[in-house]
Amino acid sequence: MNRKPIIKHLDPWKSKRTIVISDIHGNLDAYLKLLDECDYQAGTDRLLLLGDLIEKGPKNLETLQTIIQQTKQGEVHALMGNCDFTIKNAFLSYRLDFLKQILLIRKKSILHEMASAIGMEFHPDTDMEEFCQSLRRQYYEELAFCNDLPHILETDSMIFTHAGILNEQNYGDDFRIPMTTPLFLESAPRFIKTVICGHMPVTEYQRHIAHFDPLYSAEKNIYCIDGGNIVKKGGQLNALIFQNHYVEIKRCDLLEKATVTEEVPYHTQIPFFMTWNHGQVELLKKEKLQSYVYSPYINRSFWVDNSFLQVRHGQLYATDYTNYQIPLRVNDEVKIVREYQDRVQIKKDGVLGWCYQSQLKKHSI
Repeated sequence: MNRKPIIKHLDPWKSKRTIVISDIHGNLDAYLKLLDECDYQAGTDRLLLLGDLIEKGPKNLETLQTIIQQTKQGEVHALMGNCDFTIKNAFLSYRLDFLKQILLIRKKSILHEMASAIGMEFHPDTDMEEFCQSLRRQYYEELAFCNDLPHILETDSMIFTHAGILNEQNYGDDFRIPMTTPLFLESAPRFIKTVICGHMPVTEYQRHIAHFDPLYSAEKNIYCIDGGNIVKKGGQLNALIFQNHYVEIKRCDLLEKATVTEEVPYHTQIPFFMTWNHGQVELLKKEKLQSYVYSPYINRSFWVDNSFLQVRHGQLYATDYTNYQIPLRVNDEVKIVREYQDRVQIKKDGVLGWCYQSQLKKHSI
């Protein structure tokens, strides 16, 4: 297999809009809703999809089929993300033992959806060669589309990648770099061309008040746009819209809505946010509903509701916990992320915080 990154060069689109979306993860309803929010005009707007089109979401096959149709109807270009690589595995019968391990763990996969649609059952004893051959016979177009996706899109002024690149002169000698570079914003150099990437939820770069909107580093000239859609309870699907010298942001999620019934005035706080990558904690004391823990990363001890605690690889984490009590006004609309004890973690205008459940009225469904 040729492991060189595939680069696709695009002509300038300066007088029209370029809409950039990343990490759809099979969340078709949010994707279509976000396109409506952007007032997307097929054939007039350029639409760039920066990988992880599928996997982990509820409608992976339908999402991919929708995107394939869009590429036939307008100026639509997509990249391959690390999650999309499962299709390449199946299409080429590549590393089938590894693919089986993924499918045994990941129940929401396009390959499961394909198999189910043609009456196949997947189990630990499945013959992977036969499994992949059956999928190729029925879904050759979908598999071939993903297999042929490039790893980088480039214009005269911008570079689009799923996860990251080495530098402006060398994008990397292996496609793993544009597909899987971790925490790209922390290690990246300064770029002359504007770089836009997804892959890593933007909240992973935040330590105090977490927000899910696209993040721009003027120092490095990089936009990170993965809003944690599907992979975070409070995640959202983001769109970055470029036209001439202007940049606009649109966001979409399918979280439950609530209206604020009691004001929460601004007050001085020392907020912190526990990320996935740096959320490891040490247990100091455990009670029925909450635990007292210590975070070496922020050098702080705090009480946390037990629902936030999880064990990964034998280590305890308090991922996505925040102590930020978000200021609110009566009649503000917020999104409900997680309820615990008498509190609720909420999102307001893309910002994560908490309030008391008594301060909200949920919208009727």
